[in-house]
Amino acid sequence: MESPIFTPASELRSLIRDKELSAVEVTEAVLARLEEVNPLLNAVVAVRAEGALADARAADAKPPEEHGPLHGIPFTVKDANEAADLPVAYGSLPFTGYRPGFDSEVVARLRRAGGILIGSTNMPEFGLRITTENRAFPATRNPWNTAYGPAGSSGGAAAAVAAGIAPLALAADGAGSGRAPASACGIVGLKPTRGRTPWAPATQEQWAGYVVNGQMARTVRDAALMLDATAGPVAGEPYGLPGPSGSFLAACDRPPERLRVAYTATPPHGTVVPEVREIFERAVSVFADLGAETVEASPDLGGLLDPLLTVIAANVAAMVRGVPRERLSELEPTTLDVALHGERLGAADYSSAVAAAQSRAAGIIRFWTRFDVLLTPTLTVLPPPLGTAPAGQGFTERWREYADWLAFAYPFNITGQPAISLPAGRAARNLPVGVQLVGAPGAEARLLGLAAAFERARPWADEPPRLG
Repeated sequence: MESPIFTPASELRSLIRDKELSAVEVTEAVLARLEEVNPLLNAVVAVRAEGALADARAADAKPPEEHGPLHGIPFTVKDANEAADLPVAYGSLPFTGYRPGFDSEVVARLRRAGGILIGSTNMPEFGLRITTENRAFPATRNPWNTAYGPAGSSGGAAAAVAAGIAPLALAADGAGSGRAPASACGIVGLKPTRGRTPWAPATQEQWAGYVVNGQMARTVRDAALMLDATAGPVAGEPYGLPGPSGSFLAACDRPPERLRVAYTATPPHGTVVPEVREIFERAVSVFADLGAETVEASPDLGGLLDPLLTVIAANVAAMVRGVPRERLSELEPTTLDVALHGERLGAADYSSAVAAAQSRAAGIIRFWTRFDVLLTPTLTVLPPPLGTAPAGQGFTERWREYADWLAFAYPFNITGQPAISLPAGRAARNLPVGVQLVGAPGAEARLLGLAAAFERARPWADEPPRLG
C-alpha cells in the first residue's frame, strides 16, 4: 500500500488492528518522513527514533485485548510537555539539554493508550511569540509555503502534523497559541475546556489557568480520538472536570443537531484582512446549509487584554527567577523585557487583574445561554512571512499587536471555554485560513459533532501540502 504518513489516525488504528499494517511499519514511515522534511521545516527539535521503534515492536507483540485506543499511532509533544526520555527546553537556550526524567500526565496517558512518541516540537521561548522562532533552534517553516511561518507558539506541532511527520500532536494553547498555528498550517486544533486535560505533575496550572493542553490532528475525528485518550481529572488539580460521560469520537459520528450558531467577523480590536473575511463568509454559508440557524451576533469580548498582559508578565517573571543567574544573558531580550515588566507589578495588581478577568469572563459565558456555538475567524491575518512578527518596542506594545492577530482566540483562554480551529480554505500564495467554533464550558462533544459535519461538507484532509 502507499505510505501511511497522511492516513488519519482513526484509520491507521483499524489497519493495525486488522494486521494490514504493523505499528513498526507506521513508525518507520513517519520517521522516514521526518528525516526527509524536517531539515527544511525545523518542526521537530528532539527525536527518539530507536525508542519509538522499540515501542512499536512491543506494540506489535501485544495481544488484541491489550490494545489501547491509540495502539501503534505515532504522536509528537510540544517542547513544553515533559517526557521521560526526551529533553525539554521550553524553546529556551538556557534549558537546552534539560532532561526531566518523567512523563507529564498527558504524555503518560497518550503512551498508556498505545501511542508511539516520536519526538518534541519547536516553540518560541516560553511561548511568548506569535511566531515559532527562538535562540535554541532554527525557525520553523510552514509546510504549505516555506517562505512563511506557521504562527505560534505551537508552530512546530502544527507544521509536523501538516507535513505528515505524525498524525497527532500534543500542543498547548495559552492565548490562541494552539489554534493560531493550526489555522496557519491547515489542520485541526482543539482547545478543550479548562480542566479537561491536566498539567500535572510538574505544575498544576499555567498563566492562572489560561493555558490548556490541546490536540492537533488533520481530521476532527482524530482530534476527538486524542481527546478521549487524554481527558479526565487528576486528584488535587485546581480545575479538574469530572470524567466525560461518553466518547468524543462517537460524538463526531452522530447526525448534527439543529443548533443556533452566532457568527461574527468583527474583532474586539484590530481588523480582519479581506482574504480572511472572504473565506470566513463562505464558511458561514456552509453552516447554514448544514441546517444551523445562523445569526450575526457576538458577546462583548472587550476588557480582557489588560488583565491577560498582567497575568502573562507576572508568570514570566516567576519563571525567569528559576533561571540560574549566570545564564540569564542567554534569554532573549524580549523575554527579559516581559519578566522585568512582571517584576514591577505588585500583588494587588495581579489579584485585581485576575478578578477583573473572571468578572468579564462570567458575562461573556452568558452569551451561550442564547446560542449554542459562536463562529469566528481563527486569526485575523494570514500566516506571517518567515522572520517577521509584530515589532513593538516594549512588552505591552508588542503584545497589543500580537493580540490584534489573536483577537478572536485569547478571550476563550480566559473564559476557559472549548474552541476548535478548522481549515476553511487557502488564500493567495497557498496560505491556509481557519475558522473557529467556540462552545459552552464542557460542551466539547457538541462542538466536535458540528466540526465533523463541517468537515464532511468541506473535506480538507485528502490534499496534503506540497512542500515548497
